[in-house]
Amino acid sequence: MNNYTFALFFQGLLAFGIASAQELVPETSPVLVGDLGFGSIHSPSPARSSTSENRLIPYINAEYGRFFGRIDTFGIDVVPVAYGNLELVTRSIDDGYTPATTYGNLERRRPSVPVGLGTLQTLPAGAVLFNVYHDVNQSKGNLADLLFAEELDTDYFSFYPQIGAEYRSGNYVDYYFGLSPEEAAQVKLHSYRPGSATNLFVDLFAEIKITGHWYVNANFRKTWFDQSITASPLVNRHFTSAGFIALSYRFE
Repeated sequence: MNNYTFALFFQGLLAFGIASAQELVPETSPVLVGDLGFGSIHSPSPARSSTSENRLIPYINAEYGRFFGRIDTFGIDVVPVAYGNLELVTRSIDDGYTPATTYGNLERRRPSVPVGLGTLQTLPAGAVLFNVYHDVNQSKGNLADLLFAEELDTDYFSFYPQIGAEYRSGNYVDYYFGLSPEEAAQVKLHSYRPGSATNLFVDLFAEIKITGHWYVNANFRKTWFDQSITASPLVNRHFTSAGFIALSYRFE
């Protein structure tokens, strides 16, 4: 699917989602259910970067009526679909970075602002999450994420092993990992115009009950990058390992 076709498909879905959301009657007296807290994240860029790989984050994995936060994904339920809902979503992605100073003064790549539609389908065996986005910030690219998760539960521990893939359009990959002829001449590297990329990943999320309503939440993800990304002269990794740990209070 080329960028133009993907954009038309996305715009049609988004228009349908907005129209459906406007027809819904707002809920009365919503109740907060889930986890709120804070933690630390380690999220390295595949590119050679002078940006810190560690930062503090708020931790949100909760619902408030039709509104929800799922760690890095936030949105609103629109209409029921199968085992879940059609959702209007946005996502916080640590994709912005400043190229390493060894490259001179290359322009900073700004974080994306993905806006789109998705669904979380809670199946009899496992769950499937599928989201499509358009970056309304600098890249103007399209993104899609597909993930399958299973739950392994005990009295004090819950584990969620996950596997998935993430699609990034050519515009997106070019903004973050491409090198224009002007930039290439500045840093004495070859120019590079990448195509789209599909990255594979595995993920393990864990919840550990400490006492009462207090929990420790931790996540580890390993991502293998598409050749479209690894062939960039700005990139020095074929995969990354990212993760976070947080302390949270559970509202029930």
